[in-house]
Amino acid sequence: MELPPETLVLSHNWYYINADGFNKINSPKDAPLVMKKPYTEACRISGIGQTVSLSGNRNAPVYAIVNHSGVIEFNNDEATLYSDKLMFKDFTADGIVFMNDNPVFSFYKDSFFNDTLNSQLSSHTEDQDISVLVQFDVKAKTFFPILNTETLKLTPTSQVTDYHWDGNYWYYCIKDSKADRTEFSYIQWNPNTALLSILPNDPKIDSETNIDKKTKVELSKSSEDKFRKLKQPRNYSEAPERVKKLLAHLAENFAFSVNLKTAGGPSPRRYENKIGDKQILEAVGQLADTWTAVMFKDGTMYFSGAISERRIINNSKPIAIRLPKLPEGFIYTDFGITGDTLYASWEEVAFYETGRSGFISVDLGQILYND
Repeated sequence: MELPPETLVLSHNWYYINADGFNKINSPKDAPLVMKKPYTEACRISGIGQTVSLSGNRNAPVYAIVNHSGVIEFNNDEATLYSDKLMFKDFTADGIVFMNDNPVFSFYKDSFFNDTLNSQLSSHTEDQDISVLVQFDVKAKTFFPILNTETLKLTPTSQVTDYHWDGNYWYYCIKDSKADRTEFSYIQWNPNTALLSILPNDPKIDSETNIDKKTKVELSKSSEDKFRKLKQPRNYSEAPERVKKLLAHLAENFAFSVNLKTAGGPSPRRYENKIGDKQILEAVGQLADTWTAVMFKDGTMYFSGAISERRIINNSKPIAIRLPKLPEGFIYTDFGITGDTLYASWEEVAFYETGRSGFISVDLGQILYND
């Protein structure tokens, strides 16, 4: 099938990220050199979440989790970092999802790379509770710990290492690092109230709200098999029709995967088009109310539909957007669209380590509508 026409990027800006925020640069190669760190410990955008474009709101924002720093709110052509270095300092922040258009993400420590984990476990007391699920309140611009180790009844030697939110239930994988062995267990819970009313126990908050937090989270056992089924890739034939239509031009023998998110939605699902032992090229995709898009690591993006309150492009047929070529050793990792602006994160990679990182902003109004 013939490839859709490519559109060259005409208007874009580069930014690099560090512990203090982000700054404009001419090219990713101009970003200050940094020591490469395991990706769990590096200051990088670990995920981008797309909110729902609610009625009449062209500027429905996009949120990016910045590991060890905070959250960047992208609102059309404006970007603002909301940082909480004390809260984010020792934790890996990842796994952005949404509840009621508020970003929710996990905190964890990698047992291989985070040297504060052992000291944390050895000094842990019953009064020292650690956040495992955090919400960014988009109105207050504040971070709230939603669940902590006490709420999930974790032992001093255990921590959450992975989770999945399917829109109804939260599923957690818990790793218990004992002196002589490592054990895994699985739990699930269904939020029966607004997340902000499940704030971890705090005497001041409890006296002001008069809410018994212990009645808000009812945990039940899950299983490794159930958790694996939630996390394992699905065959590409099961992908939503909008995605298959968008990528219909790709050759049948093209091996690739799409980590697919839904605007304002739960955890993404991964779809794989396996072709024998061919190397799989990875992509990230988004389903929004008026558009569908998929971006590969080299910056090749396929788009169909219309950005908010704009006319449909190319009679809903796919078009391709080629983002600027990155220097060798750099990749694009995620993206979101707010108003007329596309934001895509990039980073310098070497196996499991990350060096320089940042994002690019692209004027889609100019590219798609010749504004």
